[in-house]
Amino acid sequence: MRVAGIYLAAGHGRRAGEPQTSPKLSRKVTPKSVVVSELERCTLDPLVVVVRADDNLEWLPPAAEQSSRRTETCLTAHLGLSFSLRCGLNAILPLQPDAVVVALAGQNSVTSSLVNRLKDMYMRNPELDYVAGAHEGLAMPPALFSRKMFTVLQGLEGEEGAAGIWRSSEYKGAVLQPDAADFLSDADPRFDMYEARNEWSLRGKS
Repeated sequence: MRVAGIYLAAGHGRRAGEPQTSPKLSRKVTPKSVVVSELERCTLDPLVVVVRADDNLEWLPPAAEQSSRRTETCLTAHLGLSFSLRCGLNAILPLQPDAVVVALAGQNSVTSSLVNRLKDMYMRNPELDYVAGAHEGLAMPPALFSRKMFTVLQGLEGEEGAAGIWRSSEYKGAVLQPDAADFLSDADPRFDMYEARNEWSLRGKS
C-alpha cells in the first residue's frame, strides 16, 4: 500500500513566517525541520513539502538517504490553505497513492509515531475514508485521507478545511487519541491551537 505525504508549509501568519525555535533547538534546527525529518521516517512516498515562492528553504534539513521528499512551490498560497493543499495533491496524483497523510506547518507535535499510527489504522481498516489525530477531543491534522477522498479535498475552497468532512455522516473515519510517543520532547511548546483551528477550519463555520 502506497501512502504519500503532504506537509503544508506555504501559509501566512505566524506558522509560516520566520521559524520559531525552541530553547532546546539550535538556530539551524527549527521545529519545522524537525517535523520534516519525522515525516521522512514514515516512508511516505512521496513526501511533498509545499512552500511559498519566496521561501529560501534554509529551514529544510538535508534529505535522508533514499528519501522521496520533494518541494513544490505554490504560487497561489496567498489565496488560502486549500490552494496549498491542491498544489500538494496535484504533485502526488500522478503516482496514484492509496492514501495521503496531510500535516500542517506549526504543528510541532507531529511525530513519526503518530503518523505511523494513522497508517497502521488505515491499513487494518482500508474501508475508512480518513484517520485523524485529535486534540482535546477535536479531530485535527495530521490526518490520513484515502484515495476516495482526493476529489473531495481538491474541492475545498479558500481557507476551508476538513471540518465538514469530519462532521459529515457521509464519510467513515476514525480519530486517534494521542499517546505519550506522539509528542516531540524538544518541539516548540508555544503551539498556537487557535491558529491551527482557524487555518484548518476545525470548528467549521458558525
